[in-house]
Amino acid sequence: MIKIKGNQKRNIEMDLVPLINIVFLLLIFFMLTSSSISGVLQAELPEAHSASKVPGKNIVIKISRAGFLELNGTSVTRDELQSQVEQVLAQNKFKAVEIHGDRNIEFALFGRIIEEIRRAGVEDFIFATQSRKNP
Repeated sequence: MIKIKGNQKRNIEMDLVPLINIVFLLLIFFMLTSSSISGVLQAELPEAHSASKVPGKNIVIKISRAGFLELNGTSVTRDELQSQVEQVLAQNKFKAVEIHGDRNIEFALFGRIIEEIRRAGVEDFIFATQSRKNP
């Protein structure tokens, strides 16, 4: 005689590990791509009594207080700076380099960066400042 089992209840469990992995991968992807889209380096610019805006498109280099560098919104190291500036100059005919240096960076670091940019072939520099508020 054959025994037929009636309504048996099965325990169904969903494995959430693959879902969690995908969510974390998407989170990491968006964090990395959003930081490379626009420059994230902040520099507290020095103040100036008089300043004027310079028309035209220039190469923009930002220098943070800690010495980190950005070239046109992309993070670069000091070792890569000269070659990256040379590549940008070769691709486009920029007139000058705008330097957005934090007011608290060491002068020696600032001088070394200027020298590396000059070796890349840049002759004109624009030093970004912020307007001094008159009391």
